Order: sequence, then structure tokens, then C-alpha cells
Amino acid sequence: HPLGTGIHRLLLNQLLLVGMTAAVFLVIFDMDYAASAVYGGSIAAVNALLAARCARRDAQAPERTPQQSLAAMYICVIQRFVMAAVLFALGLGALQLEPLALLAGFIAGQFVMVIFGTQQIKQK
Repeated sequence: HPLGTGIHRLLLNQLLLVGMTAAVFLVIFDMDYAASAVYGGSIAAVNALLAARCARRDAQAPERTPQQSLAAMYICVIQRFVMAAVLFALGLGALQLEPLALLAGFIAGQFVMVIFGTQQIKQK
């Protein structure tokens, strides 16, 4: 697979932690809250996939100057921010998901990124 096993491990860990978060919301509240948590975790997963794509592109372009690499990194950060903002707006606005659960799911997914770091994304 083009993304490598590092991103697979990261996504699996995100799935596990977000799944546990959704289960807590299901037990305490209801299915709407659990689904909102899963959606929030999905935003974090999309963010991880975009980061992996950027890392792969950077690794495949060794001829870049440091300035070009920095510019590519900034573009990647902007893409990830815009995508997350659009998905949050969609979830909270159009889909009317539960804000607390959505945010908790997102935080759970991002927490995995913080713990495992970008090293997982770069591994093959």
C-alpha cells in the first residue's frame, strides 16, 4: 500500500481510541452522541491521511531546496486546517451533530497523533 504500515498503525490506534470514546458516549447518552464522536474521530483520521500524503510527497522530492520544503510544509498545514474547518462546519452546521461528542472524538483521534507523533506516518 502506498501509505505504508506506519499510517495503518496510526489509523488503527485512532480507530480504537475513538471507538472507546464513542462507546462511552453511547453508554452515557445515546447513539446520536456516539455517532458525533465517530465523526469527530473521522476528522482526525482525514487529518492524519493528509499529513501522510504530505510526508510521502516530501520524501519523494529530495531535490527540493530548504525553502521549497518549508513552503510545501506550510501548504500542507493550510490544507489540513481548511479541511478540518470545513468538516467541523459540516458536522456542526449541516449535520447538526452533538458538539461535545464531536469535539471529544476529534480530540481522541488527535491525541493518538500526539502520542505516536509523525514517526508513525513516516514509517514504511
